[in-house]
Amino acid sequence: MKNILFLLLTLVFSAYQSKAQVKESYKAQIAYKIVETSPRCKQLTKGLYERIVKNGGTSYGIMLESSPNPKTDPSNGYSKTYDFNLHESYADRMPVIARFVFDPKKQQLYEDDVVNAQLVVIPFDKKLLLLFNKK
Repeated sequence: MKNILFLLLTLVFSAYQSKAQVKESYKAQIAYKIVETSPRCKQLTKGLYERIVKNGGTSYGIMLESSPNPKTDPSNGYSKTYDFNLHESYADRMPVIARFVFDPKKQQLYEDDVVNAQLVVIPFDKKLLLLFNKK
């Protein structure tokens, strides 16, 4: 009886967990690619993993903070743009080292210069716009 109850609880938990995992929309997936493959992001992440591990961290990542579709994208809120952060991961913190903004209307990628409170246009693979505008 205990085995059946355990199996039932495991199945229920697995079903709940799979529903809780949200996959981002097609457009958000392409926006991720636009950021990840940009020369600026590549410059910032070159050798970053090794430096983080040397400092006691585990990894780095790019996170979608807000999007035009917060209900379908795993983001914290609504924005007219796709707003990303590049962060380092440590056991007790996740410091953000850069912020990127993809504007779907202007079809442009920016790095958020927080010191000067401005968005700086940065290059990216324009071929990805064909995929972004596909759907």
